Amino acid sequence: MTLKEIQQERITWAECDAKRDHDLTEPEGIEAFRDITYRSDSITAHLLDVYCPKNAPVGLPVIISIHGGGWFYGDKELYRFYCMHLAQMGFVVVNCNYRLMPEDPYPAAIEDVCHVVCWTLAHRKDYTTPDAPWFMVGDSAGAQLVSQYCILAAEPVYRHQLDFETYDQLPSAVALNCGIYDMAMTEDVHRNLYVQETTGKQLELFEQVLSYMNSAFPPTYLMASVNDELYPCTLPMKARLETCGIPFVFAEYGEGVPEDGHVFHLNLYSENGMRCNQEEAAFFKKIAAQSKS
Repeated sequence: MTLKEIQQERITWAECDAKRDHDLTEPEGIEAFRDITYRSDSITAHLLDVYCPKNAPVGLPVIISIHGGGWFYGDKELYRFYCMHLAQMGFVVVNCNYRLMPEDPYPAAIEDVCHVVCWTLAHRKDYTTPDAPWFMVGDSAGAQLVSQYCILAAEPVYRHQLDFETYDQLPSAVALNCGIYDMAMTEDVHRNLYVQETTGKQLELFEQVLSYMNSAFPPTYLMASVNDELYPCTLPMKARLETCGIPFVFAEYGEGVPEDGHVFHLNLYSENGMRCNQEEAAFFKKIAAQSKS
């Protein structure tokens, strides 16, 4: 796939997303802090937004959202309605950009995710309490990035072999939506482009990432749509969560609603999408409450 073909695919996907989000407006009850730099440079890929409910009680938990898009598409603007929807349910939400391939192939995206987490933990005191519980949510390629981040943060043996900047702090829980996790079994054209410049030990570490997952991985809400062609890609993560003894919820949506396919939860007009988001929020809030008791 050439860069020209990638650019055309970006246009096509953006048209589909715009159609999905037709007539949505930003809610009045959310305060937005926009275009904050989370790395030392000032490139657009290293900007994030923070959304907070207005007049919110002290100590709201934090959600870091990592967008999907096959590692080549997407940004915080496309996810603002979804992330503000999460904020409406009682969270401070961090909505970030990260570098995309093919302009910036692996490990640019996952390195940026590490920096987003580092920035968030250093600055959450500006939006909530310094020790507020924090969570991560990602869909599709974003779910892969969240899972890889948690694996490298939890396992020093894995982390210390990587040739990019990492971070070792773990969220209280994660939500993984419609993702791809076993990178050795995945032969998707976007996956192959993502790692096209990665060879040797670093490619091996990327492909074997699930084998480094351990019992320190956070409690997980693992979601899939029964209508999604990527549904089988969820099952290796489910098996690994079971093997590692990690508390998790496995939720399937979309039965009888074929239009609720891949990343349907981003569709705020979807009944299943709204239910999924509410159930993930409840999952996070339950864990936040447990951390206070």
